[in-house]
Amino acid sequence: MKSLSFLINRMDKPAIKHSTYIKVKPELIFNTLVTANEWNTWFTDQTTIQINEDGTGEILFKWFVGERTIVDGGKIIKVVPSKVFAFQWSPGQELTTVHFDLVPYKDGTLVTLTEVGYSMVGQDLKACIGCAVGWGEAMTLLKFYLEYGIVCKNELILE
Repeated sequence: MKSLSFLINRMDKPAIKHSTYIKVKPELIFNTLVTANEWNTWFTDQTTIQINEDGTGEILFKWFVGERTIVDGGKIIKVVPSKVFAFQWSPGQELTTVHFDLVPYKDGTLVTLTEVGYSMVGQDLKACIGCAVGWGEAMTLLKFYLEYGIVCKNELILE
């Protein structure tokens, strides 16, 4: 079960929201989100993550696409074990915040991803639309990886 919302929030700024049910415990999903090698298995090519004791830190994503390298990342702003992982990055013109919420549900976890901070400027709108699609794909890849051990990231098409 997966839903996508492309929202305009109260300040007339676009936001992204995806929710996916994954039939594993929140602890496993959380560990996958806070471990660089786990990101590299199911989604990225070379992620680095450094988390401080206060729940802040740094995250850096890299994808190798042909001759190009796509790089983005920023500050980790909130880590609550088995419940929340949030970071900032800049896929468009403005800094955005990506927030994963993990809520136990039935025999697994409801994972909700929200991304906010985009402006109504063309470059940000284009990035927002691309990330809305990308995060939907990422949530599906995470589900396949954690529930079935299937890795499909090599089929990604990144522009």
